[in-house]
Amino acid sequence: MNTPSNSADDSYWTIPRPDWAQWERTRRAKLWQAVALLCELDPTRLEIGGQLNTVFIHTPPKFNSLLGLAKTGIGAGLLKLDKLEPENLEESEVDLTVFASWANTRGLPFPEGFPWKPEMNLDTSSWPWGGYENESLRKLAQAADRFWKNYDPADHSTAPTNDQVSTWLIEQKVTPRIAKAIASILRADGLPTGRRSK
Repeated sequence: MNTPSNSADDSYWTIPRPDWAQWERTRRAKLWQAVALLCELDPTRLEIGGQLNTVFIHTPPKFNSLLGLAKTGIGAGLLKLDKLEPENLEESEVDLTVFASWANTRGLPFPEGFPWKPEMNLDTSSWPWGGYENESLRKLAQAADRFWKNYDPADHSTAPTNDQVSTWLIEQKVTPRIAKAIASILRADGLPTGRRSK
């Protein structure tokens, strides 16, 4: 006799995978639909009346987490929308290639069969490497976004230390040598060395 599992991923078994053949011709989707596709969940099984149904459907933890991450990306200006629904952000519309590009910069995995390829059409397109990237450059971009986006040149206390940046990078599986190099590259010009005064 099989005993039901209490795994957090159990709910995945109740929602089938998307039919990629039906979705691959779609260019735009609602934010929650894009997140469902990235989680390899059929969006049609999560909706009622064309909207996300959170009343009668228990959405998987990964879906909820990624939806929250996407909303944060919108708030930070990192994920651009085609149509904003400020009162119900998950119902906003997004270009699926733009969404794939955002997911790629966050290091999120794509399910097999996911039809939309990332393009360098987000803010990172202005970075020196243009359309070229590799894992180290992705980590550099993530560290820049995490540690330097709120830096105020008039207030040196807003700058992270190289140790803070390199420690985080090492936690992201970057080698200590590369982490130290990335932290040094990202450091703002003209910052004094040594300990910061509080």
